[in-house]
Amino acid sequence: MEKHNRRIIYLAGFLFSLPVALSAYINSSFISSFIGEKLTGMVYVLGSIGSILALAFSPKIFQKIGVHKFLLLAIFFDTLSFGILAISSTPWVVVTVFILGLCLNTLVIFSLDELLKIFSHSKSTGSIRGAYLSIINIAWILAQIASGNILSTFDFKTIYLFNFFIMILLLVISLYDLRKIPDPKYNETKDLSYIKNFFRNKNLARSYTINSLLQFFFCCMVIYTPIYLSSHLHFTWIEISQMFAFMLIPFLILPFPLGKYSDKIGERKMLMVGFTITALSAISLFFITTHEVSVWAIALFITRIGAATVEAMGDAYFFKHVKSEEEQFVGVYRSSPSFAYIVGPLVAFITFSLTPSFKFLYLVLGAFMLYGVYISSTIEKSDN
Repeated sequence: MEKHNRRIIYLAGFLFSLPVALSAYINSSFISSFIGEKLTGMVYVLGSIGSILALAFSPKIFQKIGVHKFLLLAIFFDTLSFGILAISSTPWVVVTVFILGLCLNTLVIFSLDELLKIFSHSKSTGSIRGAYLSIINIAWILAQIASGNILSTFDFKTIYLFNFFIMILLLVISLYDLRKIPDPKYNETKDLSYIKNFFRNKNLARSYTINSLLQFFFCCMVIYTPIYLSSHLHFTWIEISQMFAFMLIPFLILPFPLGKYSDKIGERKMLMVGFTITALSAISLFFITTHEVSVWAIALFITRIGAATVEAMGDAYFFKHVKSEEEQFVGVYRSSPSFAYIVGPLVAFITFSLTPSFKFLYLVLGAFMLYGVYISSTIEKSDN
């Protein structure tokens, strides 16, 4: 029964990742068409602040209605947000709904994490999380291939329309196939003191820093690399989608074997290797100015070898140190992308203001990833 439930959760994760991935690399260009490039990052900041606030109060809602109802509500309103983005052309409506959609995406991810945690055991956490990440990343690769084909004929709004229909399918599956999953006895949270307890735990605090650095990398890549490639290097969206599909292959092939490997040897060394690869490859992007699809595809592919390693090892490290009833800690952990999406645009804005070229962001990004090497080195052997 546990295997069956995990498969349903894997399917739900796959289906949810499709709409997220279809729009992830066009969101910044879509929003910038309404408010301009300079303000686009601030929209992500507002969405991230909202996500952090939503995650902070989610444990109280979990205790009252349970994870299944919470998931259904998040999916339902997220579905509506995609539908509105597909039909609205009013700037304030698009921006407002986009911000709400970012919050709802975070809540769906949080809920699916909680469901999978219920059916995970500490001895197999790495392999279970690795399999989950691999399945999710299949969706990301397929989505990049699909988005290029869609955008070769249609506009951005068509992507959001596709997302709307995929989310309806996810809602139906979640409604009927996940309804019998039992909730663990959650720890009662009367206030936000659990956040302080989270950061008092050195393993959890370290895992948050590691994930925040990784999400900072993703933030800069997701928001600014599509703009850089399309507006500054003048690649077409078909070319960009081809590069991104190839770029994401490491997320498909690495998480599961690395997850199984981490169950045996721990995560410390692999995290250090992952951050090193990510740092050096990000810095290399500063020096690439050629309009060659193959060159950029290979360079971006190498960045994702490092990022996929960090993602798999970081998740395995965190979930080995958290219990199934500690959903409030999962919420704190999953707030790290939102935190990164606050810091990322601010760092990018400062970088753009102080440097003569867009590409200097990659040097800053590489420096942050080198800090990740140091943080990973502080993991003690007994903490793996």
